[in-house]
This record gives sequence, C-alpha cells and structure tokens, in this order.
Amino acid sequence: MLEDLDAVVIGGGISGLAAAHALAKAGRRFALLEASARFGGCIGSVRSGPYIADMGPQTLVAAAPLRDLMTDLDLGSQFVAAPRGLKRYVFRHGRLVALPLSPVRFLTSPLLTFGAKMRVLREPFIASPPPNDDDESIASFVRRRGGAELLDAVVAPMVAGIFAGDLERLSMRSAFPAIAELERRHGSVVRGYLSRERARKDATVAMRRLGPPVRSPRRPQSGAFARGNQVLIDALVSRLGRAVYAGARVVALRPRGAGFMLECEGLPEKKIEAASVIVATSTADAAELLAPLEPGAAEDLRAIESPPLAQVVLAYPKASVGVPLDGLGFLAAPNEGTRVLGAVWNSVFMPDRCPEGEALVTAFLGGANDPSTAQCGDEEVASIAHRDLARVMHISQGKPNVVAGFRWSNSIPQYALGHEQRIARIRAAVDRVVNLHLIGNFLAGPGVADCISIAYRATAQIGEQAHHANA
Repeated sequence: MLEDLDAVVIGGGISGLAAAHALAKAGRRFALLEASARFGGCIGSVRSGPYIADMGPQTLVAAAPLRDLMTDLDLGSQFVAAPRGLKRYVFRHGRLVALPLSPVRFLTSPLLTFGAKMRVLREPFIASPPPNDDDESIASFVRRRGGAELLDAVVAPMVAGIFAGDLERLSMRSAFPAIAELERRHGSVVRGYLSRERARKDATVAMRRLGPPVRSPRRPQSGAFARGNQVLIDALVSRLGRAVYAGARVVALRPRGAGFMLECEGLPEKKIEAASVIVATSTADAAELLAPLEPGAAEDLRAIESPPLAQVVLAYPKASVGVPLDGLGFLAAPNEGTRVLGAVWNSVFMPDRCPEGEALVTAFLGGANDPSTAQCGDEEVASIAHRDLARVMHISQGKPNVVAGFRWSNSIPQYALGHEQRIARIRAAVDRVVNLHLIGNFLAGPGVADCISIAYRATAQIGEQAHHANA
C-alpha cells in the first residue's frame, strides 16, 4: 500500500533508480513511479537473435559512484572493462586517424599539422584572457587557447560524442568546468594540467613515505555489462522489488502540510501522500510538475534544449570491413560530408554482442547541428548510417544486417551559454519548496556516474531533514 511514505521518486531512469536504491539502503519507506512501461530511461538492451544491442550510452565510465553501486548490486564481475590500449579514432580528411592520447603520440600524430601542434605547445605562453562577459562557448575557448585546427580536429568530434551539441552555443564552464578552472587558476590549461599532475605525484610520494606502498590512482575505466547494459537496470529493479511501479504517471504535485499530495494515473490509488518528493524526470516533464509551485523554475527548465538523436545498430561480416578493428570506434570531424556523428565498434571490446566473425557497430545520427536526420524514417536512417559507415570503414558488403534502432526525441540536455546561471535559479527555486528535490543529467554532468552522484546527494538531504524533524 502506498501509505505513510517518507518519499516518492518520480521517474525511473538511472537517476530515479539510484535515488530509490539509496532510500532503500537508508531504510526509508518510499515508492518510485515511472510513467512509461519500462524502467531505465535511455539505458537498456534488446536481443535480436544472436545479437545484443545497447540503447543510449554504449560504454559506462566506472567512476566511484557507479563502482559503489555495482558493488551493492553484486555486479562487479559482470562489468567488462574495455582494454586500455584500444584506440579512439577521428574521421578527418577522408580517413581514420587515432586520437593522440600521450604527449609523444601528439607530437607524431598526423591528426594535426605541424603549425597546429606548435600552436598548442605555445599555449602556456599565450596571454589570452577570457572575455569580460559571464560565459564563453567551447568554440571560443578552444580557439583562444589552442587554435582553430585543434577545435576542428579534436575537440569538435569529442564534444559531438558527449553532447551531440553545437560548440558555438555550449558553455565551456558548464560542460567542462575542470578545464575552465585550470585556465582561471593558472592562466593556461597546459600549465594547470602539469601543476595538477605534479601535485598528484607529490601526494603519492608523501603517502609512500608515511606508510605502506600505495598505487597511484588510475583513471576510471570505460566498459559495459556482459549480456547488455540492461543488466544494471534489471538488478536495480529487482533489488527495489514492490516499491517500483511502471505505467504510473504523476499528473499533479501539490504541497500538503509539510509534505506533498500527488495525483496519479495508472495506480489504484489516485492520490498518494509523501513527506518528500524527488523529481527525476526529463526537463520538460519536471517543468510541468513544477509550474504551479515555481513558475520561474519551470520556465528555466523548458529553456534547456535536448536535441533529437537516433541510434542504428548494424552488423557486418568482419571480412567486409577494410580498416583495422582495433579501437572503440570513431567520431566524425566537422565538414567531412558525413551525417553520422560517430560510431561505436561494440564487438571489439564486447564479443558477446554478436556471433564470431561479425562486427557489431552502433551509429549515432542527429544532434543539435543536424536534428532533421534523427527525424527521418527508419529505413532512411539505416540507409544513411550504412552509407557513411561504408565510406568511413571501407565496407565492401552491399547491405548490413539491421539489428535494432532507437530514437530519442529529447536526448542529451545541452549545457548552453548561461546554463550555470539557469541551474542556479532552478536550484534556488526548488530549495524554496520544502522537502522537494530535483535530480537528473541536466544539472552537473551527463554521465551515468554523475547522475548517481546527484541522486545520492538528494537522498542524503532527505535523511538530514528526517533527522532534524525527529530531533
């Protein structure tokens, strides 16, 4: 029965599921309500004969919040880390070129011209302060610090792979705050990076002098789950048991006393009450719920754009692929005549995704700079993807095996210019509504680990509020 609830979580994507998991660990009485028929939001998997196709993110970064969650769910052994030596390719000037991931490879890479490399090496000595206004686009920042060629050859493809966004509109400070902070503190990104690395080495040396030998921290590895990333969602839903409800839509949210009354569709109880509410929906749905409570926050939420995106999962005989399959995939540089933003070579690091002798590839299309492509018909999207993949990967076979396709009418939230101020206003407005919490990938990072971290902070606040109420 949905009675005497400490909290209700609205939305069953990874943010909402993580929040519900934290509430369960804390012993709270709660319910999670998901409007659609399935949990997981953009994360999931489908099986098609011998193939496994992942929707949404193809690789997950096993940063601390995700590692801790995997430990809780006993999923550590099912997470397959991609080998560190796998290359990341950029399609530029009609060919695939590996991204240089070390200083030596940077100096020898054909991705940048000699002049562009010299421009990057001069970065620590170039006095180029940021503009006087409150924000700066990624494009402006990179041109100012590293030059136009670095922007086109390296940064533009990488940002397309993360945000599918417009570099001229995305905020550097919001999208990549750590890099912007390096310049602010050191006057140079390169100097700031070198200073940070020296500090890490000094700390490691100090720890070794004070105690037993310690390993230097390594970057979190990317990877995926054996049998598909749906494994993570299924484990969460199974652990939460009867506290989660699919097909349960919250149509109105109203304060009642120190808590809330929720009007619902798809539940026997048309109205339920809870002491706290965590909103973990899309920005559009959150805006509708918050509009009667905080109209200004609703307006700011509606202003956060999320462009359409399409994914197509295709299978080819390995023998028909004319490039070495020794990487995670590729990203397309601007002005290369491709409509595919990039593609992940899933079977390179997850051999269970297709039969031996085949290559499974997931292509991404659409985004902020090409929204019309994601809105094409299914056959046309698959045809566009195959045409571009055949060109980039030198595929000789006539037709691929189309395994699956996914569409996101509202995909990755865009951290556009002014995003930091917009989020600050939203947070301030939500804070004015006692016991209301807002979480999601539009707040402070689009990654899965970011979403988990934000969800955990919200549930910790609920615990603090409950403690003070009982004190």
